[in-house]
Order: sequence, then structure tokens, then C-alpha cells
Amino acid sequence: MSEVVIKEIGGISFSLKLFPAMVGLNVIGRLEREGMAGEVIREVIVKGASRGSVAITEKSFDSLFAGKYKEMMELFAEILKYNNLFPEAEGEEGNEEGSEE
Repeated sequence: MSEVVIKEIGGISFSLKLFPAMVGLNVIGRLEREGMAGEVIREVIVKGASRGSVAITEKSFDSLFAGKYKEMMELFAEILKYNNLFPEAEGEEGNEEGSEE
């Protein structure tokens, strides 16, 4: 659970973090119920990444991503992929396996 990966997005280095199991399950449930709602995106980013070694808080989230929606969504997708929660990942894996045969 302590494994961390660094991703550079929009010139900023973000540390991605693995979710504890229950956090991941809660994220799956919220994505299924609420979709890409702002609160869900913010929760995933706050819990799944830090800016270098500095935590992203709910307060710093707004100033960090003001006017940077492309970067915000890229970070959101990277966190979901890193935690194996990306909704498209299941279908993509199936397509890759099918194309290799």
C-alpha cells in the first residue's frame, strides 16, 4: 500500500498513491452512482495524489486546478488507472487480448 508513482502533468510532479481497499470500493460505488461528479473527482484526487510530497487538500484543490480542467481530468484518470479503477480498463484489456490472437 506504500507504493508511489510520480507523474508529471502540466509541468507539475504528482505522486500517485494506492488506495486502501475500502477507499477503492467506496470510489467504485460513488462512480457508479454519481458518475463524474465534481465531488467524486475532487475526492479521488485528494485521496490519490499529492503535489510532490505536499498533500492536496480540499482547500488547495481549487487553487491548484483553477482554469486547469484538462490537467485535473488527466490526473483523475491517472489515479483511476494506477488503482485499477478506470472504467474503460476492463473493456480495453479484452480488446487487446482479442487482437493478439
